[in-house]
Amino acid sequence: MKEPAKLVTFGKGGDTVYYSRHCTGHGYGSPEHPHAADNANHDIPDGCPALDTRPATDTDAGWRWAIKGPMVDVDLESGIDRCPTPSPIMAMAMADNEYGSLLALQKVSTAKAGPLDSVPIAVFIEGWREHGARVGAYKDGQIVWEA
Repeated sequence: MKEPAKLVTFGKGGDTVYYSRHCTGHGYGSPEHPHAADNANHDIPDGCPALDTRPATDTDAGWRWAIKGPMVDVDLESGIDRCPTPSPIMAMAMADNEYGSLLALQKVSTAKAGPLDSVPIAVFIEGWREHGARVGAYKDGQIVWEA
């Protein structure tokens, strides 16, 4: 039996299907031509949320959200799973690489959840919706987008 999908996202780099326990599937699809999110190859149940971030990332605010916004944890039911704060020595050792940049953003984040925190699906989708993403859900193997 296939693991049921909990979230499907579409971005500039393709599509991602999120399953439980931090498992994902990736492809080079779009909502019009899904690849990883093709319902024929995956168990994508009716009601599974779909998120198209491409319209949002065409704006400056949406692009910033892609970097500053939180990650999704499809198994998290509520709250925020905060990134542990590294020791000062560890933070200093990472200051000059990509992780160090994210740590700096995390530290100055005024949002409820920073870029290294994880949030439930509903919170993740709402953050993207506020920045211009399309939101929908699967119905009979097709995505029905909100008006």
